[in-house]
Parts: sequence; structure tokens; C-alpha cells
Amino acid sequence: MNRPPPKWFRPEATLDLHRLTVAEAEEALETFLHASFRAKKRTLLVIHGAKTLSNVVRRLLDSHSLVTGHEPDNTGATRVFLGKHP
Repeated sequence: MNRPPPKWFRPEATLDLHRLTVAEAEEALETFLHASFRAKKRTLLVIHGAKTLSNVVRRLLDSHSLVTGHEPDNTGATRVFLGKHP
């Protein structure tokens, strides 16, 4: 069952990775994170679908220096929080 996003969460930018290959999705996500950070956006939504790309997105977000946290929005999307460089 999908739960609605919390009322407090309003993404400042959204990236949809549907129909991309794993390599294309990794590159698009990397570019999106850096562009969002430069634009001072701190709350993001990444739409990836519930299958293959969800693990790719989670792995990249777990190790990314700009990401201060991330959590599922639903089975096919992830809320991402950006912060300062460590």
C-alpha cells in the first residue's frame, strides 16, 4: 500500500528516471543532484519506479557527498535531502 507523502514535504525539484538505462539514470541523477545543490534546492523527489532503478538510486544516494538523507516516498519514488559539502 502506498502512503501519501507527508504534508511537510514539498519537493523543490523532481527528476523522473523512467525509460532510462542504469548508466543513463546514474548520470542523470548525478547531474540533477549537483544542479539542484547549485540552485540552493534542498528537498528533491526522484521518481525511479519500483524495480531495477530503485536499488541504483539508493546506492548512489547512500554514498553521495551532497545528500544528507533520503527516504522512500512510495515504492517508486524517493525523497532526497541535500545539505552542505562534508
